[in-house]
Amino acid sequence: MLTVTIFRRNVVSLRTMRGKSFRETTEWFQCSISNATCTGKPRILLTGDSITVRYYPVVSKLLQGAAHCAYFSTSAAIADPVYLKQIAPLFEGYEYRVIHFNNGLHGFDYTEDEYRAGYEKTLEFIRKKAPAAKLILALSTPLQAGSRDARLNPRVDARNRIVRELAGTFSLEINNLYSLTKNRPELHSDPYHHNEQGVSLQAKQVADKIRSLLVR
Repeated sequence: MLTVTIFRRNVVSLRTMRGKSFRETTEWFQCSISNATCTGKPRILLTGDSITVRYYPVVSKLLQGAAHCAYFSTSAAIADPVYLKQIAPLFEGYEYRVIHFNNGLHGFDYTEDEYRAGYEKTLEFIRKKAPAAKLILALSTPLQAGSRDARLNPRVDARNRIVRELAGTFSLEINNLYSLTKNRPELHSDPYHHNEQGVSLQAKQVADKIRSLLVR
């Protein structure tokens, strides 16, 4: 198993020559490719943030015997110029049958137009690097109803509308993780994350969606 975890701490907002970059107090990314030398089963890639980190091991267990699973997660927003640099190594030497893509709960300093542009650029990048992979776009999960951070849910809604539009443009599958926990604060462990029950529901839906594409 290949595992990489990198943390960048206390980085201020900045602008780069190639585009605008906003940084959080703690920046991080990590990836894990299980059974990296095995080729007997299809390989699945789950991308996202800490939401993906939490449901990945459950999804991997649910798909055990059917596929080898890998994941990439980051605090970088899809509009951040560094995002493609982070994800690019995942496509060097590995082929994926299905890619489950989730990005939307970070980088609220970026406008929705910047989010759309970054998302579209990333989809084009993935299509170039993994032309045979079947791609699923996950809708971002809602923030906990009643929490202070729930004020950001209109931004989440706006980004999910963009994801739906891009799924139509690129003829891609949608996984509606948003509706799964919307207005269900009992499934949250904090405003952003979910408890064991919530993670279990997400993992089952992710695994079912992936499994449906493996048999096509």
